[in-house]
Amino acid sequence: MAKPIPCLVGFGGLTPAGRGSHNLSYSRMIYDLESDQNKFNYLKSVLTLCGLIDETTEAPEIEQLILSKENEVLENTLMRKLDYEFFRNTFWSYDYEMPANACGQLPFRLDPVTHYASRQHPKALGMSIVGFTDAMSDAGFDLRKEIDSYGRDKVGCFAGCAVMNMDRYSGDGLFASYPMGKRASSKHISFTLPEMTADFINAYVTGSLGITGHFIGACATSLYNLNAGVELIKSGKSELVIVGAAEAILGPPAYIGFSAMGAMATDERMTNLQQLLGEGEDLDYTKFCRPFGDNMGMVCGESAGFAILMSDRLALEVGANIRGCFLNVNINADGNKKSISGPGAGNYFSVGKTFQDIEEVFGDKVLKDNSAFIAHGTGTPLNRITESHIVSTFAKEFGIESLPVTSLKSKLGHTMGSAGMDQLWGALGAMETQNCSGICTIPKLADDVFTENLDFYLQDQAFDKQKDVVIINSKGFGGNNATASVASENLTMSLIEKRYSKADISKWKAKRESILENREVERNKAINGSIEPIYEFDKDVLDLADLEVKKNHIKTSTGFDYKLSSDLKG
Repeated sequence: MAKPIPCLVGFGGLTPAGRGSHNLSYSRMIYDLESDQNKFNYLKSVLTLCGLIDETTEAPEIEQLILSKENEVLENTLMRKLDYEFFRNTFWSYDYEMPANACGQLPFRLDPVTHYASRQHPKALGMSIVGFTDAMSDAGFDLRKEIDSYGRDKVGCFAGCAVMNMDRYSGDGLFASYPMGKRASSKHISFTLPEMTADFINAYVTGSLGITGHFIGACATSLYNLNAGVELIKSGKSELVIVGAAEAILGPPAYIGFSAMGAMATDERMTNLQQLLGEGEDLDYTKFCRPFGDNMGMVCGESAGFAILMSDRLALEVGANIRGCFLNVNINADGNKKSISGPGAGNYFSVGKTFQDIEEVFGDKVLKDNSAFIAHGTGTPLNRITESHIVSTFAKEFGIESLPVTSLKSKLGHTMGSAGMDQLWGALGAMETQNCSGICTIPKLADDVFTENLDFYLQDQAFDKQKDVVIINSKGFGGNNATASVASENLTMSLIEKRYSKADISKWKAKRESILENREVERNKAINGSIEPIYEFDKDVLDLADLEVKKNHIKTSTGFDYKLSSDLKG
């Protein structure tokens, strides 16, 4: 029997570009290529999200107001100079002179915990609650109702951060409390735990009772969680899985650590590089991250992203909007190496196997003509050499004459655990618009970058051929490598149509009509109104007296009857 196809039926989050749903963040990435209407919609979505326009203002006054704020929005999104005063007053425990001031931060002074009844929640958890609500908006159907129908005990959820939650309400507050003569709160250590994102989604949004957890793989964390979800669906153990990440590290602990490693694009190092390249002395914080160009370090960012996955069977039953699918997530360690931060062989394996996956399922023509590559692209000298060699080598081996390559970190910074989720929404946006976000921060490639059979996009531009597969790659600190291919809606349906009758497809299309209509309603809400997160604290809580426990089932007072059976039958 054929394995289930892991279909992507919704994506959302909070990014330095805004909301991840409905390709709104991607509109910012390719802003100059967008239509006037899409530009206007994007501007309005950011201003309403950040509470910077009065929703009751009537047209045409509000249109004029939004257009008048265009430059302000563009200057307060994507990578820019750190808003020191805001972060110090809102998230940090102590003053610290930052050696690096470029970062990819959320739009304006967006603080997600102000959007719901939070109780001293770390920023990353606020990003989780708001970001996952955004993903449900993108799906276009009542996800919680479908979870109840499918079975709360059968749903999977894998999400968290790579480093840790580290603001004054979590790790930073915990570690700084005693030296500063203060007391740690009872919440500090629990809020520091990296899997809290999944825990909060289960406890306060979906009420899930199914498999849960978080797979940390440094910068590859998002793809590690994606792999857990994909494999759960392919194995048949679950048909509905939530995967994602949320990382908020713009603060002293991260900057102290990464500066000590010599990995950051500090103000001093960028000043020296600009002088060496003849670019003047005035620092341009929007161009601090320079993947595959003359560079000297990464730039920190913050982001949250969540994907809703379903098996092809359940997606058709529900009538879900299928945005794409995943074949595999290939994960390989580096093996023996000189240092824990040095490069190794693992990424050759993960990238090579992903090329093999595409060729095996879709054929060599799709791989040669209809694929693109979103690189890890950290902006460090060593990454530009090693990753470009890997991609160039396999492009030649598989006969790809000119593989498009880009890196989103040039605009978003390195969002650590959430970097792979950024690549995922970037891949969806690229395929659905056929416009690619380029590496716009460098005038040319560095001399030591391998370029054979590759086409590095150094500006935002349309693809020269239809792209239906985007490869996303992560090279994580410590030797954690993960590579995945995201197939378009068209390619996904080509697989599904081989498995189901025309009548089955017609039924799905009929059900999808109402979901597409509702998705358009949700998109308009995302554009025209502030977000309304779901956070149900202390609701429908069960204690032991509420449960009727039998050998083959458990009933709850809230009306659910969960069947108990072994997975090992047969």
